[in-house]
Amino acid sequence: MSDYIPNELIIEILVRLPVQSLLRFTSVCKSWHSLITSPSFITKHLNQTITDRKRTSDKLLLRLYTDNDEKEHYLLCSDDEKFGDDYSEFEFPFKSLIGYFRIVGSCNGLLCLCDDYFGDTHHIVLWNPSIMKSVTLPMPCKPRGPYMFVLGFGAHRMTHEYKVVRIVYEKEHINRFKVPPKVELYTQGIGSWREIDSAAAPPYCMVEFMWSQAFVNGAVHWVAYDPSVVGGFRNLIVSFDMVSEAFSEMMIPPALAGRHPMCLSIKLFGESLALFCGAETGRSSCCIWVMKEYGVAESWTKLFSINLPGVLNKTLGFRQNGEVLLSTTNNWLISYDPGTKTMSNTGIKGSSYSFNVDTFMETLILVKEHTNVLEGQLNHL
Repeated sequence: MSDYIPNELIIEILVRLPVQSLLRFTSVCKSWHSLITSPSFITKHLNQTITDRKRTSDKLLLRLYTDNDEKEHYLLCSDDEKFGDDYSEFEFPFKSLIGYFRIVGSCNGLLCLCDDYFGDTHHIVLWNPSIMKSVTLPMPCKPRGPYMFVLGFGAHRMTHEYKVVRIVYEKEHINRFKVPPKVELYTQGIGSWREIDSAAAPPYCMVEFMWSQAFVNGAVHWVAYDPSVVGGFRNLIVSFDMVSEAFSEMMIPPALAGRHPMCLSIKLFGESLALFCGAETGRSSCCIWVMKEYGVAESWTKLFSINLPGVLNKTLGFRQNGEVLLSTTNNWLISYDPGTKTMSNTGIKGSSYSFNVDTFMETLILVKEHTNVLEGQLNHL
């Protein structure tokens, strides 16, 4: 048997291996290091991972904050019957002065983080926990007066180039913000922020503290409301396409269009958009709607309602078996079966509002980027 293996065959073998194995293999020889860290291989490995993901069970990335050690914990969990027992933990290299980071979004194995929850100063970080590397984005321009902002994170659907969009609302009166907002975009290839024509920005507002995003079909989506409506609300979905860099809007179910925007959050149900609506008087109940055909308002369907008085604190997301992950008023993570209306305790406990859950795949993205673990910059915040 010949000892010679064609380079094409080596590549086809390597792209099917997990990230941790590939990281070890960069030490085999210089040629393997050069191959595995090359942009073409990283993209090929990402595409293969996306393909394989359709045949295997997703993993869930769970974030929680524990008060006893004042730390954020990131757990990579198997989304099967072992959920809650079978997980590995990523070491989190950042620390905010108070509390925890906002998870803006997850895409292609990257997390976009921002420490804007508990103060005016904020840093935006892209972090790949699988390879423990990060990029700190340059600080965008800060308005002179009071303002609020929301972020969106995603990637170009063909090139996988990641982008962060920042929508800034300057305060006009006590409870009113100027529209249209200022829009800035950070693009991987450029490495800096650039402003998008404000005439293209939507004349809608988003809730500052409770905003959420969902990235699907190549676009970021947020819940927004029309500030011109007096004496009530008109809610809708605003999206930003990462290819065309243009905004568009979608209607939401009429039953939710007039609810208080702070009651609404947008999530993903598989590859479909989902809306969670909590009760205005508390979070003991929640109804969940799914857009079964993307972009078709008539396809909004109410899946079910959850009513757990004294138990439900926050609705987090879906599991592959159809169950819903919830945080409770006494800080437990539970899995709720909407069919039988029963719940099971996962055994995981943390500060209730700190829980965040998302599907996750391990990639090599950022392996060649300039890295910064922010040890000096963020530890003193």
